[in-house]
Amino acid sequence: MPDEADGLDPTVDAVLWLTDAARSTPPPGLLARIDASVQRHGDRPDRAGLPCRPGRPGRLMTVVALALAGAFLFQATGNLVAGRWISDGIGEPYAPHAMFEMSLALLAAAVCAAAAAVRRAWGGLSVLTCTPLALSLGLHGVGELGQFAAGAALHTVEGALGVTLLGVWWWQWRDTRRRSREGGP
Repeated sequence: MPDEADGLDPTVDAVLWLTDAARSTPPPGLLARIDASVQRHGDRPDRAGLPCRPGRPGRLMTVVALALAGAFLFQATGNLVAGRWISDGIGEPYAPHAMFEMSLALLAAAVCAAAAAVRRAWGGLSVLTCTPLALSLGLHGVGELGQFAAGAALHTVEGALGVTLLGVWWWQWRDTRRRSREGGP
């Protein structure tokens, strides 16, 4: 190397000169916006795909929980409004008292399902109460396929949403435990 006495390599000098020449100083306004954003979000490292607040459920859990609550609410309303039509469709006698009580139970299940969309900690409650009901309705709906298509479709959707709710809850629970073991937020 020709300039080894000085301790400098001309190739390194050329590379350093090129990198310095390619850099531009960012405008002060941009630096101020970046500093403000870092100050605002400094306590939260990369949280892509996670809820904006630690206690909030993720978007997928919110969507699935609200969809299941909507399906339960739809069935409860249908039992109240069109109970006679449903009874005729499945070939059973109409029992207004039983339809009313079933609607109240489905409204309670809808509230439990919607709870998972409000707080992350309530996801377990939602899974424990709604997944068995949704799965049993889904399996019961298979028997209605050739008899009452509307009921079969509704019960199949409820069953699929129950399985999805369980899967999303497990996925979020697993990720929460992994982050806590790794020292993350």
